[in-house]
Amino acid sequence: MRKIIPSLSKMWLKVINLEQSLFPRLQESMGSLSPKEEKLIKILDFAQIEKFVYSIHITNPPKDREELARAFVAKQVYNIQTTRDLIERLKIDRTLRVICGWRHHNDIPSESKFSRVFKEFSQQCIASKAHDVFIESYLSQTIFFYSSIDSTAIELREKSVMYGKSKKEIKPKRRQGRPKKGEEGPPKKPSILQRQENMQSTEEMLSLISTKCDTSIKQNSKGNRHRWTGGKLHLSVVDGDIPITAIYSSASVHDSSLALPLIKESSQKVNYLYDLADAAYDTSIIKDYSKKHNHRPIIDINPKNSKKLKAKIALVKSEKQILKPLKLYNDSDDLHYNQRTSVERVNAYLKDSYGCSKIYYQGAQKVASVFAFAVLSVCITQSLKLIT
Repeated sequence: MRKIIPSLSKMWLKVINLEQSLFPRLQESMGSLSPKEEKLIKILDFAQIEKFVYSIHITNPPKDREELARAFVAKQVYNIQTTRDLIERLKIDRTLRVICGWRHHNDIPSESKFSRVFKEFSQQCIASKAHDVFIESYLSQTIFFYSSIDSTAIELREKSVMYGKSKKEIKPKRRQGRPKKGEEGPPKKPSILQRQENMQSTEEMLSLISTKCDTSIKQNSKGNRHRWTGGKLHLSVVDGDIPITAIYSSASVHDSSLALPLIKESSQKVNYLYDLADAAYDTSIIKDYSKKHNHRPIIDINPKNSKKLKAKIALVKSEKQILKPLKLYNDSDDLHYNQRTSVERVNAYLKDSYGCSKIYYQGAQKVASVFAFAVLSVCITQSLKLIT
């Protein structure tokens, strides 16, 4: 407990300081603050996004970089979809404008400058760096029970690379069916997961992952197939709906291909006990990798067209239905697995409340940066709920 108390108390003292000293002074000069404005001030104070803004210049120093960084955080917190809408809101909302750092509405830069600077911020990864520093400062000493991993589809207004592709490489023709006795078939290429198994760094693992915009099909929990063009956001979320790691990939990348980087990154940032995942992650490689990091994997069974496994799953379900009304069914793994819904809630927060329902940017770097600003905001908001 000695290690847990300092980080949480440091967060609590900072919140008390804001509410008792800063907010009253702001109310004297700008009037009463709305809950959304107080929320934004807390997020900006904890994120300290200005520290990660840097620029290399020879003659003219760039202007408004810190103000623009705060404005992009406000864009996600206020659930604003486009830069044009953000500029219009800044011009009419004096309190928001002052929080971001502009005194007069004539000081707000043009839409083209917003776009140009956002490209710089995407290259510098300022939101991801602020997210990592916040976790290291306030959450690294806390022990969590669960880390849930999952992905969500991201639709983009961009043409899929599949449509611009040239014809695929012509494979040598061979007779259908099993090879003859003594005849060797073409060697199978190792999967991304198999190649990642022996890699040491996250950068090596992610070098195998594509981030180009393409098309994919995913089957939801109701059995309906959803086709989309864009990418995927892969998340690792701990107790309290706090996103710890976020990675963006192409839509066609399988969920399991990001499991090892998510587990490795999350293990380095925080301490937790269980890895929770759905049937898409049901492989021995992921389970062994989780155990290697001293976690207990609880992953749903994927029958993989096996009649024996399907019959076994059906038998377990029937036993559960019979024993549960009699209060004789007590499987702790089921209770643990139910906590996996935290990652689904975070996906809903990002799309419904933090400006990620429609992405108008093009290019993987900019799209990933939009989600990085949103994930940073969600992480700080949910972390503050631990103490308030």
